[in-house]
Amino acid sequence: MSSHFACIGFPIDNMDAYWALAKRAAAEGERLPVPSGGTLVRWTPGPALLPGGGQGPEIWAQVDERGEVVEATPYFSTGVSYRIAVTTVGDDPDEPMDGWIDGWLEPSEEDEPYSGIFPLRISLVDYGISRRQITTFPSVHRVELIALAHEADLFDDAGAYRASPGDIYRMPLPSFVSTAHFGADEPREFQESTAMASGTIDEARPLTNTVTGRPFWWIRLATQGTVLYVCADRETLGGDAREGQVLAGSFWILGKLL
Repeated sequence: MSSHFACIGFPIDNMDAYWALAKRAAAEGERLPVPSGGTLVRWTPGPALLPGGGQGPEIWAQVDERGEVVEATPYFSTGVSYRIAVTTVGDDPDEPMDGWIDGWLEPSEEDEPYSGIFPLRISLVDYGISRRQITTFPSVHRVELIALAHEADLFDDAGAYRASPGDIYRMPLPSFVSTAHFGADEPREFQESTAMASGTIDEARPLTNTVTGRPFWWIRLATQGTVLYVCADRETLGGDAREGQVLAGSFWILGKLL
């Protein structure tokens, strides 16, 4: 199976390749000290691949207080921001620089988070330094988002999506369902920052990672009440994406506070 790193053109198929990439990012990136200890390192190799202010592919490495590289996370900076009414935050008990926020996207009322279009959980690549910005709940912030495809299917159009054979459940079109909020009546101790989404592709561009030379896809997906930006490799998509197709699948939802 393809990795989330492949979604932005970094082919990682074993742990040696993962640690080599993590150490390179830590050595070459911008160092951001974490108040509680350790350092986040943001590596933005190559020129921006799209207009609009986003930096494109990024690797966020974590360095502990001893100077050891302990983790790396893929990301794609789109340059597009959303408003989110943050309702709670979550620290990873095992990784002090990891964490997530829960909230409602694009609230219509500043003091009413549930006026947003849907709830979601976002893993923040900059959690170690941005957590201190959130001091009250709920509070409205701006966040950049990217959805890295875990599993995905392409369909020629809405008719093909609805008529596709098999016993697999097809979400309504368009839809966005946060995994962490789907079973609210049966809460679990921990849920990943993942979501199921379906929608129509407004724009699709093949891009090339300037470090590895590997191709990947950048997709602008019209989903429930908004536009979601998706990155995926061709293996996960099962083909080449184009405008007008339907994309449905599961995604890792990542972001950073602005």
